[in-house]
This record gives sequence, structure tokens and C-alpha cells, in this order.
Amino acid sequence: MSWAYFEREQFMRMCEKADVSIRVRDAIRVWAPTVSRFELSRQKLVYRSPKNRYEAWSAGIPNPDSNKGKSGGYRVVYFLDIIEQTTNLDFIEERKDLGFHDEGHRKRDRYQEYIRELKEYLKKLDA
Repeated sequence: MSWAYFEREQFMRMCEKADVSIRVRDAIRVWAPTVSRFELSRQKLVYRSPKNRYEAWSAGIPNPDSNKGKSGGYRVVYFLDIIEQTTNLDFIEERKDLGFHDEGHRKRDRYQEYIRELKEYLKKLDA
């Protein structure tokens, strides 16, 4: 059985806000059903629910419309439902807008708050 792919409402809104091109969205549609459950240099496990049903992952996706290499890409957060075998895209943001360099802590804090909320949401689903 192959994994089903879903774009959650928040992900779609964030794509519009970040002006993610159709080319990038199509690349994500091809990539998402093929994600592995192994940590890679551009893919990190963020959370695993207590009963091991859900896993939240953060991945770096290159932006072919930008000539900035890794720093010009997107940060995508998705979670896997291991039982239903679904990949649920939930968050996308340009890396430059995440605040992990010299931009100050507010942007970084907003991302960290999102991760905390996602963990709580998945924990409740797993209860």
C-alpha cells in the first residue's frame, strides 16, 4: 500500500502567503508520498507520539526559482499517520523568514510555538 498525501488547510494558506510557485507545489506533490522515516541531512524527526501512531517531521525543500542553494529553499513540516499511512503537509515557510540567523528571535519563536502546538495536537489525537 502506498502512502496517501494530504495538504492541510494551513499548508494551502501558507503556500498562498509565501507565494510558492506552481513548480514548487508540483515538486512537493511528487516528493511527499515518497518520504522515508529515516533522518537525513535535510529531514529531521521533530516528534513521535506516545503510542507511536504519529510522527512529525521537518524537511528542507530546495526552491528551484531561487539561486541561493539550501538557504533559498523552504522549511516544510509534515506529520505521518503510521496506521492510516498518510503524509499530512501542515507548514511551509521560506527559510529566510524563519529567523534562524541574525533576524532576531520573534520569527524563530513563532516557528517554535508552531512546533509546540503541533506536538500537543498530535498527542491529543493519539490519546
